[in-house]
Amino acid sequence: MTSTTELGFPAPENSPDSPVDLFDHTPIPLILVDKAGHILRANPAECRMLGYTAQEMLGKHVWEFVADDEQDLSKGRFQAFLGGMELSISLRRRFRTKAHDLLICELSAQLIRCGQLGDPFVLLATVDVTQHVTEACVRGDFSRWMEASFRSLPESTVILDTLGHIRHLNRAAERLLECSEAQAAGPVPEIRIQWTALLSSEGEPVNFDFEERISKGWAGSVTATIKGGAQKRLRVRTEPLVAANGIVLGISCCLSPIE
Repeated sequence: MTSTTELGFPAPENSPDSPVDLFDHTPIPLILVDKAGHILRANPAECRMLGYTAQEMLGKHVWEFVADDEQDLSKGRFQAFLGGMELSISLRRRFRTKAHDLLICELSAQLIRCGQLGDPFVLLATVDVTQHVTEACVRGDFSRWMEASFRSLPESTVILDTLGHIRHLNRAAERLLECSEAQAAGPVPEIRIQWTALLSSEGEPVNFDFEERISKGWAGSVTATIKGGAQKRLRVRTEPLVAANGIVLGISCCLSPIE
């Protein structure tokens, strides 16, 4: 959110008798910029993050330290901010370090005036979120690979939650059961079809020992009622679906037809 603060901004130099200059001693990287975008001060945390000395940054436009393809956008956004536009707290820019690396930084801005009629300054906090963003991308890539792998498994596989509801079917299971994943599972929290409504084992409901089977595997034969009321005899092999922290999330069921 855009806001304005009136205060006497501390001078760069500190004397032994003056209060501690919080600008220089905060661990958060900070840049003080004038209304034209020139850097007036860069604190030590900012210098450590980007690898430049404060002297190397002084007088330069703040967007000169942004990745080349984002400089025009950053300049326009800075001018719009001075004009009263709110700056999103999730605004991110790629900053260029002295070693020519690119850091993904999350920006927040504060408009500051020294006196009623003084020109405004902009105080920019630049927090390095490169590792967080990179890890999120890796997790996203891994999830996409895992989803594609599951969907492409040649063996018919159904994923159940701990209540026995169908959550996922791969393509082989869709062909075997003549039922799409969208028809069987649906978006959380709406679950349309229960495992027990689809299968029965030797005339008994499958869930007669379902809770017991959550924590251990099971193998047997079942009857599946498929599209149009037709029935298929299937072999079923189950294994608990266990998260990295040991919590059982559900059951993975592999199906194969009995000819």
